[in-house]
Formats: sequence, C-alpha cells, structure tokens
Amino acid sequence: MLLVVCCLFSGLLAGIGPAAAATAPLSLGHDTERYEVGPHLEILEDAKGQWAIGDVAQPAFNAAFSPIHSSTVNRGVSSSTYWVRFSLCQLPSSASVQSRKIPWLLDIGWPFFDQVDAYLVADASSQTPPTIVPVPFYNVFRPIGGRLSESQGLLARLPKLSPAEQTIYLRLRPEGVFFLYPVICTVKSYLETSALRMLWFGLYLGLLLALLLYNLFLYFCLRDRSYLWYVTSIAAIGVYFLGINRLTFEFLFDHPPTTVLRLSLVALAASLIALVLFARSFLQTKARAPQANRAMQGLLLLLLAVLLQVPFMSMAYLNRCYLVVGGLVPFALVTASAVCWCRGYRPARFLVLSCGLYGACGIVYALTFMGWLPFNDATFHSFQIGSALEAIFLSFALADRINLLRQEREQLSHSERRHKELAVTDGLTELYNRRYFEAQIDLEIEGADRLGHKLTLMMLDVDNFKAFNDCYGHQVGDRVLATLGTILLSCVRDKDVACRYGGEEFTIILPGGQNSTAVEIYERINGELAAHRVGSEGRDAGQITMSIGVAEHLPGEPAVNLVRRADQALYEAKARGRNQIVIASREPEAAFFSCFDSPSSSTQPHL
Repeated sequence: MLLVVCCLFSGLLAGIGPAAAATAPLSLGHDTERYEVGPHLEILEDAKGQWAIGDVAQPAFNAAFSPIHSSTVNRGVSSSTYWVRFSLCQLPSSASVQSRKIPWLLDIGWPFFDQVDAYLVADASSQTPPTIVPVPFYNVFRPIGGRLSESQGLLARLPKLSPAEQTIYLRLRPEGVFFLYPVICTVKSYLETSALRMLWFGLYLGLLLALLLYNLFLYFCLRDRSYLWYVTSIAAIGVYFLGINRLTFEFLFDHPPTTVLRLSLVALAASLIALVLFARSFLQTKARAPQANRAMQGLLLLLLAVLLQVPFMSMAYLNRCYLVVGGLVPFALVTASAVCWCRGYRPARFLVLSCGLYGACGIVYALTFMGWLPFNDATFHSFQIGSALEAIFLSFALADRINLLRQEREQLSHSERRHKELAVTDGLTELYNRRYFEAQIDLEIEGADRLGHKLTLMMLDVDNFKAFNDCYGHQVGDRVLATLGTILLSCVRDKDVACRYGGEEFTIILPGGQNSTAVEIYERINGELAAHRVGSEGRDAGQITMSIGVAEHLPGEPAVNLVRRADQALYEAKARGRNQIVIASREPEAAFFSCFDSPSSSTQPHL
C-alpha cells in the first residue's frame, strides 16, 4: 500500500508543470549523447485517423497541437490515432559530434503501436509548402532474422540535421494502450541503456527461474499440487513480462505487436488462473472457507471467459477486461487468506502479504494503463516488481507450510509412538505388558541363537499377595504393584526388559545375561524390598517378599520351553518356602541345580 501512495504522489508531482505554452525546440549538441524529447512534444488526437502529414504540417494546425511538458505521454486505453511533433536543430558548436559522424537515433520507447510513421518537416511557412522527408524505422536495429518494416519499430535513424529548426512529426496508431517515452540518443547511449535493461530484466527472470526450479523439485518430491500451480503461475507471469518487454522486439524475434500482445494476455490469464488454483489448494478453502471457495470458483469461470475472448476482441476491450479481473483476483485472494488465517491456518499470513503487495502493485499498473498515472519506469514496472515480491513471499508461504506439516508429522509420530507404548505398557506398573513380552522374547531368542549370545529369563511372583489383598484391599494392593514396578525398573540394567506377566507375576528378560546376572539383580531387588514396608490406616503389613525362578536359554530352545523352565523354577521357589530364588538346571536329567533364599530367611542358600 505504501508503494501505491508513493506512486500516486509521484504521479501528482509529474502532473504539475508549467501552464500550457509553446514548447521550445530541442537543441542537439554540447557533446550530450541522450536527450528526452517529452518536454518539447506537442500532441494532437486524430480520433478518426483521417489526417495525413500534408494536413497536420500546415500552419493552420499549429493551434490544434497541445504541449506535453512531461518526459512521457500516457493516454491510457485508446483506439485513436495521435500525431505528436517536436522541433529540433543541430547546434553549430557541436563540432566534435559532427566530426565523428555519429547518427542520432529516435527511440519512441513503446513497441505496441499498430503503425508508426515519422516525417522530418523543414522550411514550413505560410507562403511555401514544407519539405517532408519520411523517416523509416528499419535502418538501425531489428531482431535476428526479422524482416524489415517501414511502419513498425522502436528506433529510427534520423537524417543529417542542419542548424536550422526542423520538426519531427510522428503518426502513432496504438494497439490498445498509448504510451510514449521518446528520446534522441546516439548508438552508444542506446546500447548502454539496453544493456542496463537487460541486466535488470535478467535478474528478474533469474529470480523467477530459481524459484520455479526449486519449487518444481519440491513438487516432484512431495507430489503436492500447490507447488505445481505455483510453478505454473510464475512461469506464465514470466512469459507475460517477456512478451511486453521492448527487449523482446529489439533482439529476440520479429512478429506483429498485436500477435505478441495477445499471446502475452493469454499468459497473464494463465498466471491468474494458476494463482487462484494455487490459493484454493494451499488454503484448502473447500474445508476451511466454503464461501470463499465458491467465490474463487466463480472467479475462475470469469477468468476463463476473458481468456476465450483474447483471440477475437479488440485490444482496447481486452485491456479494460483485464484491468477489472486483475483487480478482483488479488482482492479475492487476500480476503480468502485472511479468513483462513483468522481460522487458525498460520501459513495464510504469507499469502495475505504476498497477494496484498501483488494487488497494490497491480493497482498502480492498472492506473497507469488507465492514463491516471504517468508512464515511467516506476509505474510501468510496478506490476513486475509486485510479481517478483509475490513469488518470493509465496515461496515463504510454501516453506512455512512445509514446516507446519513437519510439525504435524512430528506430533502425529509422537502420538503414534505414545499409542504404541500404551498398547504394550501396563498402566499400573508402567512396565511392559504380556503382549510385549511374548513378542520380545521371540526376538531376543532369535538374536541370541544367531549371534551365539547368552540369554536368561527371570520370573517373579509376590508372595502371599492374594491374602494381602483380602486383608488390606485392592487399592493398597495396587499401590504395592506400582511400587514393585518402580523397584524392578531401578534394579535392572538398561538393556533388560521388565514386564508385568499378569496379576502379581512379573518377568525380566536379560539379554547377554547369565545365572549370575540374575542373582545380582535378585540381590538388588531384595535390598530395595527390605527398605519398603507397606500398610494401611496405621497398620503395618510388613515387608514385601518375592519368589523368583530363573532359566538360562539353551541353544535352539524355543521360547515356550524357556518360559516353562523359568515358571517351574518359580513354583519350586514357592514350594521351598517362598522369598527365595531358584535356578533351573541346564542338565536335562535335573530340574533345578541351585536355590538361594533372601538374607532374611533362616534357610541358607544351598546347592
């Protein structure tokens, strides 16, 4: 919006000039290589295109010409023919320029004229007819392979000028829009200016190309249609500005301006359609803003209707249509983006900014085409600047969307991991449950057999837990089980797997562990149990004890056999008086080979 205000202010300043008065002739000399013709111009509108050079060169037409007093001429969308003229002379003091025989070039600055005729008129007076010399526009530069044309072009080589005052008349028939920025320059000045134009336009196309390739790569990686519509939009807008750039006509190809202009309008319509489709896909308006989605569908139909008229309708009509739809598109996109932003879709804020800038620059561009702002580099290239800013900020929006999707995936992944953990975790003890144990024991046995590692299984059971529950209640019993879960987790190694097998029964898988490892863990568990006493309502229930059975995995032994041997060892520990550990024998003929009770037991460990 600031850009709009600045350009409007510049337009007002450009419109303030001296009052209408006769223009002074342009004097060429003093070794200057570039002159602006605008302040010396006079203009005459020939609405019916009925006058010839013999008519307007008569002194009777002098009063019909109006001075410009500006560097540029902007009549907006027009179908009239215009005559412009300016007087000039070659100063005698400019000997250095004359001695080098440097030709003067007349550059009209705008390529989209259906016909351009130039004439050099000298010795005009009321008594004698003027001398009229046609000035063709084909003697200097033309596109590679282009045909010569005497009625179309940007440049004309002026004939040798004399110190006497002469007048250049230009008959211009616009193709939709009448812009004029005439200058007289040398070949060197023209080439320097063209090189600068090439540099800036090359930077613009380079920016679009970089964004296009980057987002095309993302499309092939992500298969998100938003990137495809984005790439289509910036590719089409690049084609549009390539088509209306004067460099295209000077150096690239030679085609009638009407054909190129219509193709450029097709590219502009394609860019706007792709931009609307991008916004629908990016904002997901069908779900987030149904009313805005329906409005955008109507806008797409309107753009398609305008596009279908491009080959048939006049350029003046098409320009007016594009001024209307070109203003509707940014307004609709800003509105839809703002709605989605307010409804919590954070990436929409970049779309509000990008489309806002695009619309603001488009307003300046439209006001220039309507003739309300002066035709200069700032106003004419405002839309091009806006398209570059829009492409950059839309790329930011896509990057922010990728970041948002990454965060959503991380949250989803975390949620999935949490659900998986809950599916295999006992809610009371926070140990793994039996389902996890049955899956993990198979994996551990497979790894132990493949790598030749040790594997030991411990099965633990709380002594007299049923009687404890009947005496103190299930709530106290649950607290005991939760405490046991904490104790087991604190006593095992990091790689050990502690599980609640069911009820008051637990298991511990010891990867790489032996019987001695199980005894060490048993001693740590007993030490923790000795430090914990339980009770309820002031009654001391005493110390918790556990009976433990241990079985060391035999090569090739299936999980069911290992669990059965550990379970048999557990029942043997209970049969021998509880509160002790029994280790299953590795020999087939012996069920158990060692038994250790707790230090508090009166029975000493025995073999």
